[in-house]
Amino acid sequence: MVKCLATLLVLTVTPFWESTDVKQWSEEQLIDFFANSPWAQPAESKPGDGVVTFLATSQPVQIAERELRRRRMKKIAGVDAVQDPAWDEFQEFLERDASKYIVLAVAIPSSATQESSEMALMEQSSILKLGKQKIRMSGYFPPSPSDPYTRLIFPRSETDTAKELLFELFVPGTGTPYRTVFYKRKDLSYRGKLEM
Repeated sequence: MVKCLATLLVLTVTPFWESTDVKQWSEEQLIDFFANSPWAQPAESKPGDGVVTFLATSQPVQIAERELRRRRMKKIAGVDAVQDPAWDEFQEFLERDASKYIVLAVAIPSSATQESSEMALMEQSSILKLGKQKIRMSGYFPPSPSDPYTRLIFPRSETDTAKELLFELFVPGTGTPYRTVFYKRKDLSYRGKLEM
């Protein structure tokens, strides 16, 4: 009976991102969010060889990214912000167009982003699959001095009724560049609202 109650308690515990303000997250929780939350999934070519990805247009990710950036900049420079026009441009894009697009942030080795042919192949080959429908990338934001992620932009059309988001990606510089990443819509609820 005690074992059943303990199991039930574990299953009903609210995740820290739902129950606590981001400023109260520990360093470990903040890092864990980008590895183990519903908005962070590995892009794999086979099980166990994942590349970090996360849905950068979702509200919880935006909140967590701003807090992580604030903490890192404070450690590095002792200030709350460091000028990075590319980061500022991405933030302006989110304010203006987050409702029209889904942005998937992908950890691509920085040496690979220097190869224009590899990046062109990434643009041509990366798609978002919604059932039988294939949606091509609209473009991407390259990594910048203070942002190590390449941010792939996909039109949001038709995603509001999709049960899952399946990305088929070409990820340069990873040895096995063709990878898939899967997000379940039912898992992407943040404080009672769908966030993608």
